[in-house]
Amino acid sequence: MSRIRFEILPPIGRPEEPVSLCGNTRPLGEWDAARALPLRWEGDRHVGTIEADTGAVLEYKILRGGSWESEAVDAWGSVPPNARHEVWLDATVHRTVADWKDRYAGRLMRDRVYSRLLASWRELLIWLPPSYATESERRFPVLYFNDGANVFDPETSPLSKVDLAADEWLRVLAAERSMPEAIVVGVCHPEGFSGEGMRSERDIDLSPELGGAAYAQFLATELVPSLDARYRTLANREARTVCGASLGGLSAFSTALHHSEIFGKMLGLSTSFEDVSGSTPADCASLRMLAGKSALPADTKFYFDYGTEGFDRGYEPYHHELGALLEAKGWEDGREFHILRVIGGDHHEASWRLRLGDALRFLAD
Repeated sequence: MSRIRFEILPPIGRPEEPVSLCGNTRPLGEWDAARALPLRWEGDRHVGTIEADTGAVLEYKILRGGSWESEAVDAWGSVPPNARHEVWLDATVHRTVADWKDRYAGRLMRDRVYSRLLASWRELLIWLPPSYATESERRFPVLYFNDGANVFDPETSPLSKVDLAADEWLRVLAAERSMPEAIVVGVCHPEGFSGEGMRSERDIDLSPELGGAAYAQFLATELVPSLDARYRTLANREARTVCGASLGGLSAFSTALHHSEIFGKMLGLSTSFEDVSGSTPADCASLRMLAGKSALPADTKFYFDYGTEGFDRGYEPYHHELGALLEAKGWEDGREFHILRVIGGDHHEASWRLRLGDALRFLAD
């Protein structure tokens, strides 16, 4: 026999509600929802343990409230195939629930745009809020996220299989009237490696030290006009936010500074100011670029955070320098910008998804 521990990360809205696993073995209820394995709420996820025969193949579904009417669905709103786990050794199984069948709202869709600047097609994931389909004359603000594969869908999020839950946060915050409904655009990056030192295509896109300037120009001069022409957007800088985490946060910062006429808001979680070169706060090119600006744009809001764990442990000096530079330009923390130190915050998607709500609330105020 092997011990299998399940850890289920729920959607953002009402995450503590009861969750159970219903599957093909007696401990999982043999597909009877009334006998499904109830999980217990621990911190930010639901957990439970069963014993299973070594060599068995577990198949199961994730339910909320013990009902098939509220089973887990994927990021597109479809019921996925049974989750499976082959039992050979004691193991911990991690799953992220994209949404529940009875609560799924809005529309996630794929799109793409050709960039002459980058000489390639760029894949997009675009989430349209619920009112987009019902209010045909209404126009919506837009949030542009780097690392589009991580933004909506846990199954496409590399390594961690945890997404930022941007669509879930937008629905929660709109329901509590903390911010208006908005369109969310996830910009995907090419896979693979190229160039000197075999840098990842993602790093080349996002790093200001590599191809970041061209990528930022693509966002501002090609992507934004294309989407403004084809979707019901609010086509003004105050309604556009550029967002990212880690190196994606640095790209968002650089994009907002260089193209302030296009983006009025910027959001960076665990911003990697050290860039690919590992520069110190004293020689960080992006911070030196900020220092050299004679003035900062008016009617602008920037949000930054960093944690105290993992890679984020080394980020405090960069953010202290950032705050000093912004204040020297006349900006006030809590008004034009905010820098938040997150106790226990780490450098990964599971931490960023919990922190995204605070960032969006600040920018919406």
